[in-house]
Amino acid sequence: MSCWTKEQLENMLEDVINELDLSSKTVEELSARGAAPSVLVRTILDAKNKEIQLLKSALKNLIP
Repeated sequence: MSCWTKEQLENMLEDVINELDLSSKTVEELSARGAAPSVLVRTILDAKNKEIQLLKSALKNLIP
């Protein structure tokens, strides 16, 4: 049994989403599919990792 209430857990998940700076479109799409919180977080982290890799590759192309 969790020591947190459902409302507290939902607030924590919302804090994570806000901290990751997600677009509202992404959140709406995942919520509409009824994604479990773990799937939501994994999808978000995967998208952020791709974003980081693109930025790294762009920097490598700029620096001789």
